[in-house]
Formats: sequence, C-alpha cells, structure tokens
Amino acid sequence: MGRWADRESDSERLPEGFQRIGYDADTETYTFRAPDGQIYESASGNRYGELYPQGQRPFLSAPEIEHNNAQLKKNNRESVKMMLPFALLAIVFLLLVFRFLSGAGGTKADHELPQVHCAEGTAAVQVEEGQTCYEIATADGMGVEDLLGLEGNEKVDCDNLWIGQGICVPA
Repeated sequence: MGRWADRESDSERLPEGFQRIGYDADTETYTFRAPDGQIYESASGNRYGELYPQGQRPFLSAPEIEHNNAQLKKNNRESVKMMLPFALLAIVFLLLVFRFLSGAGGTKADHELPQVHCAEGTAAVQVEEGQTCYEIATADGMGVEDLLGLEGNEKVDCDNLWIGQGICVPA
C-alpha cells in the first residue's frame, strides 16, 4: 500500500495551495495550479508524485520505457501468482458444489444399482419414476413388510429407491 493511501483528497496529498485543474488522457498527465498561478504537470501515469513546471517534464528514453514496461509485466505476473491459490480454491469449491448438486438426482447412470437375485416363485421388476415400496406392494396384493420379507429384497431401502432398481415380487 502506498504511503499516501490513508489520504483521500487533493488538499491532503498536494503541496499547500496547489489545486488539480485537469487531466490529459492521451499523455496520462495531470495538470495542477500553484498558489502563484504557475502551472505544473505530473509524470506520465502518476496522479501524485513529483511535479514539473508545464513543458519541462522529463521524457523517458526508449531503454527506460522498455525497462519500465518489463517491470510492469513482472509486477503483473507476481499479482497473478498471488491470485492463483484463491482461484484454484474457488474452482475446487465450485466443482464440489456441482458434484454435490448433480449427485442429488437419481438415475441408473449416476449410481450403480444392486443386483437382485429373486427366489423361485418371484420375479424382479424395475422401479419406475415416482414409484414407492407401498405402490409396488399393493399392486401385488401384499404389505410393505411382506414385500421386504421376500428373498432377494434384503438390501432394498424403501426410503432410497432408484429408478431402474430391481425388486422381487411374487410371480
């Protein structure tokens, strides 16, 4: 953080009596008026810093410009390096959220369904969307406890039925 970061206004940042009067976007220079009426300019790209009488601002040579540009690129790379851990954490968090939300559905493609081995006299039916153990049991004239008591239905969880899951019912 700069040494003047705690100061907000021109009156706190500029010499006594100086006033900012303009900005040239082409040259990136600010213009200031001194108490005696003389006009001053800032260095290119600097809002505050050393002020020069108008027209006497030093210009950088080509090697100095290249050096400044290289320094800016280096500083930009360092800034990106500082942000990488945060970006990676954000990406991992978002992937986990999407994984959690996509796992909330329930299809055979998302989950491996347990294999059902029904005893003689029973047949496997597949659970369809919206079906419950109660609906399957009453369709075959039995109660839920009787359905779950059939051989092959030991691992059936009525609170967590999956579409396409097999359940044994009387043949």
